[in-house]
This record gives sequence, C-alpha cells and structure tokens, in this order.
Amino acid sequence: MARKIFYKILNDNNNQITNKEWDDVLKLQHWYNSEFIWTAGKLGFRMYAVFPNLDYNVSDVDELHKIIHERKRTLKSAGLTENESIQKLEEEGLVIAQKGGYVDNCLASGFTRVAGNEFNAYLVCDFLLKCSLLLQQSSIIVNDEGIFIKSKEIIFNRGNVIFKVKEKEMLDRYHQMIINRHIFSVVDPAKYNNFPEFKNNVYGFDKLDKEERGSVLTDWNWLGFSDNFDLYGDDVRGYDLNKKIKGFFVEIV
Repeated sequence: MARKIFYKILNDNNNQITNKEWDDVLKLQHWYNSEFIWTAGKLGFRMYAVFPNLDYNVSDVDELHKIIHERKRTLKSAGLTENESIQKLEEEGLVIAQKGGYVDNCLASGFTRVAGNEFNAYLVCDFLLKCSLLLQQSSIIVNDEGIFIKSKEIIFNRGNVIFKVKEKEMLDRYHQMIINRHIFSVVDPAKYNNFPEFKNNVYGFDKLDKEERGSVLTDWNWLGFSDNFDLYGDDVRGYDLNKKIKGFFVEIV
C-alpha cells in the first residue's frame, strides 16, 4: 500500500468539536480535494465512518444506497449539518456510524495516501494547519510515513506546532529544528505537475517470469517511498510550510 499521512483528534477532555466548526472543516476539505490534483488519494478527515445498514428492509444494496442518498439530500435541504444528518440516518436505521472515523477513541480521524508525491504531502499538512485554526478547542496529531515531516510526528494546535518528546537525548535535535524553523520539507510544486497516478496493481504480473516478479516485489519505490528531493530531504526552492507556523513548542512526556 502507498505511503500515508495519518491525522486524528483524540476523544479526551482536552478536545471538543462543534457541529459548526466541523462543517467549516468539511467545506475546506472539499475545496482542497476539488482544487488540486491528488495522485494517490485525497483528504479523508471524518468524524464518522458511515456504512449502509444491510439489515434495513430493502430488496438490494443499490436500492438502499439510493434511499440513503435521497434522504441525505432532504436533510441537507432542511438545514441539518453533516453530523446531524448522519445521526438522523442512524436513528432511522439506514446507516451504521462509527464515531471518530477510522481510529478508535477519537473525535475525528483520517489518512491520505500520498505515495511519493511530496506536494500532496505539503497540501495535507497545509490543510491540517488551517483546520487547527478552525478547531480552536482541539489538537490534531499528524504522522508521516515518509520524510516531509522531518520529526515524523507533530501536533497542530491553533496554528502552532507541538512536539511530544519522550527521550531527553532528542531535545537538542528538536530545539535545533525549531531554531532553524525547519520541521517541514521545502517542496517545489512544479516537480509534481505531471506526477504519475499511484496504482496498487502491477498489470500483467501473472505473465512475468520469476526474475521479473522478484524485481517488482523488491522495488519499494513503486509503493511510494522513492526519494524525490534535491538534497537532504528538501528541494532547492519551493513552498515552505514552516513560514506559516505561528510558533514551535516542545513538551516532554
């Protein structure tokens, strides 16, 4: 599977999300997903993971999907928020909703497949930074399987970046990153104008000989972990997300 960036808001006493705030997040998410080209996956921040209730009394699944679609449109026209609509659909037995999205014990969560597209990685974090300004009572934990986030994991809170440090010997490294304001890689978006769309399938794999199959299975670049940077995890020029951050803070846990 392609390299991903994960994001979540824990369900604890420190985090709260109002329906109005979440509707603003969804509008922002829709804009990012529509405005930019995503080569592996799109933004998928969710407060609920929603599944059709297959026990609902209908003749087939297609009919159930049609009923749900029409009901959602009616509820939206009536002025209900996304969350209110989902709750109503669940009360009516049309869907099964898992609160928190994809991850247990969360208020919201999601992930985006970016593979080797570092501009998509930039867009994910740019979106989440803006979300942290909309969600004034929440902290967003972000984890990168790649190296766009140089510390691998950060927390967005009200436009700031927070590091949670367990090992004291790592403090000097994080303080140096903060002094240099260099937590996110610099990305040249022009390099990704014609970036190939990521695919999980290797077409014609069954027709390859043993040596060719072995070459495919040991080449991890096709999973999206290739190094596209010019030097030490940065492009020579490009967009610098570090400049958008209000402040950087370290917390020892």
